[in-house]
Formats: sequence, C-alpha cells, structure tokens
Amino acid sequence: MALREAFSHVVTGSAGRLLEGRFRTLVSDVVRDQDLASAAEVDALRRRLADLDQRTATLEDRLAAQERRAEEEALGRAEARARAPEREVVPEATCQVPGCTGAYRSKGFCSPHYQRWRRGTLNGFVRPDGTVADGSRRWKVGVALAGAPVEIDGPEDARMLRARGEPVTARLV
Repeated sequence: MALREAFSHVVTGSAGRLLEGRFRTLVSDVVRDQDLASAAEVDALRRRLADLDQRTATLEDRLAAQERRAEEEALGRAEARARAPEREVVPEATCQVPGCTGAYRSKGFCSPHYQRWRRGTLNGFVRPDGTVADGSRRWKVGVALAGAPVEIDGPEDARMLRARGEPVTARLV
C-alpha cells in the first residue's frame, strides 16, 4: 500500500507534471502505430477532455460557492436561534380550575375552561374584560388581573375581593 501511495504522490505532484508531456507523446505514438485512431480523432478527443476539465472546474467552483452559502445560512440561523429569547414552557402544567386535571393551554386554563373563561361564563375568575361575577352583580377589578382566581367574602353590603390571595380594589358595575 505504501508503494502505491508513493507512486500516486509522484504522479500527481511536480514529477507528474514533468512526465505528463512524455506520457502524452508515448500514448500518441502507440495509438498511431497500432492504427487505433487518427491524429484528428486524438486531437478531437483532447479538445473534448479539455472542455470536460473546464466544465468540471466550473461545476466544482459553483458547488463550493453553494456550500459556502449553505454554511453561512446555517451559521446565521444558529446565531438567530442563540439571540432569540426562549419561550417560556410550562412543563406538564395543568388547569388552574380546582379539581380539573386538564392540560394547560392558555392563561392557566385547559381548553374547555379557557373557552368558558373567554366567553365570560367561568365563575370564580376575572373575566377578559376585567370584571368578576357575584350573583347578579359584577365587580370591575381591572384587565391586568384577567384570568386570576378570585375569592369573594364578607356580607352582602361589605364584600371583600381577593385576587391571587391579595385584596383588590373593586367597584360595582
């Protein structure tokens, strides 16, 4: 194997370029002496080989340019991913409605409870418009608390509202 590698290195290196002209002459002489092809056919074949070499070099250049562009695009995508803020993922979160084991969808609710909350029919939580139902009355607590659980305590004339365990100011609507 080492002999083959050494010979390959000699033939493809500077020694190969020196011997190329002699090999061409030798091949031309053998082809002419054996009457395998005419000089015009050999010249035509040489021109076609030169054309093929040029086309191959052009294709190799185009392929190298494509590879460089693909590498640059991949690098750009990787840099963009590195700069992009990561989404907050809630692993295996469940619905915040007491007793519900549905998978988290949005605003702390599973899909059915989210739909009810969005329509304003889910009692015990601040509605999307920032109100809370208390029987036939509605209290305005603010849109910032939308989706928060609410506890309503106290007598009818002095209701106390707590959102997320904290007292909130509310007005009757």
